Amino acid sequence: MPSAINTHPASIPTTRSAVIRPAYLTGPQIAAYLIAAIVAASFAHDLMRKPIQVSDSLQELLDVQQSPSLWATFVAHSPRGPFLRPLKQVQTKVLFDMAAGHYWLVFRGFHALLIAAALFLFTRALRVRTWPDAAAAVFALTVFTGLLTFRGLVREAFPINLYLESVLGCLLVLNLAQSRGSVWTDLAAAVTFVIASLTVESGVLVWVVVVAAWVCGMRGVTWRGVSAVTLLLVSYLAARFALSIATPGLDVGRDSGFGTRMLESAELARRFGADPTWFYLYNVGTSILSVLFSDPDRGVFHTVRTWLQGEFPARLYLPVVTSAITTALIVCVAVARWRGRAPMMSASNTQLLKIFGAMLIANAIVSYAYTKHEIVSIAGAFYAFAAYVAARQVIEIGGRMDASSGPEASGDHASALGRAALCLLLGALACAWAFRSAGVHHMLQTQAFRERVEWARLDPERIAERGYPSDARARALTAQLRREALDLRIANTNEVPAWADDWWGE
Repeated sequence: MPSAINTHPASIPTTRSAVIRPAYLTGPQIAAYLIAAIVAASFAHDLMRKPIQVSDSLQELLDVQQSPSLWATFVAHSPRGPFLRPLKQVQTKVLFDMAAGHYWLVFRGFHALLIAAALFLFTRALRVRTWPDAAAAVFALTVFTGLLTFRGLVREAFPINLYLESVLGCLLVLNLAQSRGSVWTDLAAAVTFVIASLTVESGVLVWVVVVAAWVCGMRGVTWRGVSAVTLLLVSYLAARFALSIATPGLDVGRDSGFGTRMLESAELARRFGADPTWFYLYNVGTSILSVLFSDPDRGVFHTVRTWLQGEFPARLYLPVVTSAITTALIVCVAVARWRGRAPMMSASNTQLLKIFGAMLIANAIVSYAYTKHEIVSIAGAFYAFAAYVAARQVIEIGGRMDASSGPEASGDHASALGRAALCLLLGALACAWAFRSAGVHHMLQTQAFRERVEWARLDPERIAERGYPSDARARALTAQLRREALDLRIANTNEVPAWADDWWGE
């Protein structure tokens, strides 16, 4: 007589390409999305209390004001120097025309929506199923928002945060790769690559996510989609070559760090102009270190510099210590999985670890010309995925402390203490990351106050003295932006307790 078939859900084998998902949200999923929504709302609140910046943003807005159409904007900014970013100004032009005079509301609201979308896609990609998954997801959210790379996603440099859009594009194609797959997912991946790559150079990393996900076994973007995105990458590179757009180098006119100090662009050219290979390798290496250890910053080893000066401020050792411990956990989990000693790790978590490794290397290579946290923000987001996997494994180990009994369990007292200590370490680490995440709010409030002061000092009738267009329309736009900035109710951060700057300052 044939044996009965076990139909319990846990016993049904599944494959990476056909994961059975419930048609409704479970309790752990609801909890994870709720926490992500709360975090997104908190950052949206801060962003909606920030003025549009004078530096960088004002010139961009005045440019699109003078442009007669979207096509004219596209042509005028394609290409410019070593950069091919035609969609950057096109997006600014679209929002500018949509604003109908409410510029602060539209541009800041769009920024808040991008942050919310990024946190949603990040949480969705974690594939939360159980309460331990949800707990690890909360930890990963604190890592994502506490990293120094995240500060670049909420700190404004242009009217639209370009690097946030690159992160959003990479998270989107990762979610597409995790889906069941269809012609629509392939099309969405291709469109995402086009938009991301023509907005900022790091957008080409969308291709890396697509290929890495395919290699790891994710089939949501089919082989046709992978081929299409690869063809688009080749077309993008061919277009740069045809338009004689060189890759960024020492001639981009940017300062960069080397060792323990910043070097101006002229000094960089003198020292490395003949053969910049070692400087480029230095930038790649320091970019990797900045993601894994939150130092160096822009190529400068601040911890080494302050140590040589006889000091080590809290604003440095908090990020370095928490990042070092988290990286150590990730490395231990990765090594255990490689050696086959992590049998409880799911296939999806293994895939996230592998994709993080690919993105860390690829994003660092993109940063070869100069380093800053904004450029490696994509690797920072995928670092948070790796932190999720590490936290999930620690929780799994801790959950097995009381899973067995008998002579073998009684003789494993030291091992049980080790597991308990590991769980306590994870709890303390989560609190430290949450503290780091809270520091981003302090940074945003400080920046908002400084931007408001900068607007207060700007005379719209004398903008020509700063090199801005000075016709009547330009002066009227500047006056309106200034009025919107001064109407915001912003706290005076000069009255914030000194410890906040000690721990969260820049």
